[in-house]
Amino acid sequence: MHASKSFNFYTYLTWQVYRSAAAKFRYYGIAPFEIEVIYDILSSSFDVYEEQLAIDDNQYVSMVEIEFPLPFSESFFQFFTMERWYKIKGVVKEMKRRRGKKGVKAFLCFFGIAPEINSHLVFSLMNKSNRQFEMGIEKIEYLVDILPMQLGTLPANVEEITYSYDEVTFKWHPHTARSNEGLEYIFNNNSEWIRRA
Repeated sequence: MHASKSFNFYTYLTWQVYRSAAAKFRYYGIAPFEIEVIYDILSSSFDVYEEQLAIDDNQYVSMVEIEFPLPFSESFFQFFTMERWYKIKGVVKEMKRRRGKKGVKAFLCFFGIAPEINSHLVFSLMNKSNRQFEMGIEKIEYLVDILPMQLGTLPANVEEITYSYDEVTFKWHPHTARSNEGLEYIFNNNSEWIRRA
């Protein structure tokens, strides 16, 4: 007889709340089969709000934005599963490969980072090089433990933090932060948040 896993009622309830939350999927310039694949992956875990947008940047032929209704943490990867995460990354990388230098911009967004940081988190991938784009997307899940430490000195009332992938250092870095009062901050080379004039 096999030992049964202990049932954690709190985890069960938390995951039921996550399951009822809606992921947002916005895009332009992507093929119907790409839309279907991404929608199917997301809908296996969440309700999905889908929106096709008008082209807003002529430098990029395609754009995909996926907003997960969960904090960026180990719990996200447990709930969504690494298999689904790899599929999402694979589809986005393949979109970039097919379009080459025409450009794809991708935004992977999360509601919060850790219990102590509730700010909306955006990973912004706008690299023109296929290799840099792939390297950036491959490194995202490895930031789970680093982000809370990196963001220990956030300005007050920050509602959104954007990370960008640096092609020179091959690392993700905080780029900008926006407060709920409309103030904008830039993360400088000295690891400080400087208010934009």
